[in-house]
Amino acid sequence: MSKPFALQRLPSSIREELLKRRADKPVLTLDDHFIWLTSQGHQVSRSAIYRFLAAHDEQQASPDDSKEPADAQSIRLGCLMVAAAYAVPGDKIDLIKTADEFVEWVAQTDPS
Repeated sequence: MSKPFALQRLPSSIREELLKRRADKPVLTLDDHFIWLTSQGHQVSRSAIYRFLAAHDEQQASPDDSKEPADAQSIRLGCLMVAAAYAVPGDKIDLIKTADEFVEWVAQTDPS
């Protein structure tokens, strides 16, 4: 049995914030994440951070663990792309809200 990631021992709020920081600011480096975690009082290695983030990426990319069929994912992606043309530029919340409205519209007009 493999050892759990060092970051798995951190509070879930810290792990979630790390993932949120990474998503919101993709230019941050491992050193930036390391400095932030250290400032929060958590001592983890850069390699532990890398392994945690790589495992998260792999889990997100894995089609086996998908919660929705590929067709539904394609519809959501298509709605997101269309919403980008209508949403307020730079407003991620408005973009997601608009995309969700399009997804609901597609679901209502689905012939099946």
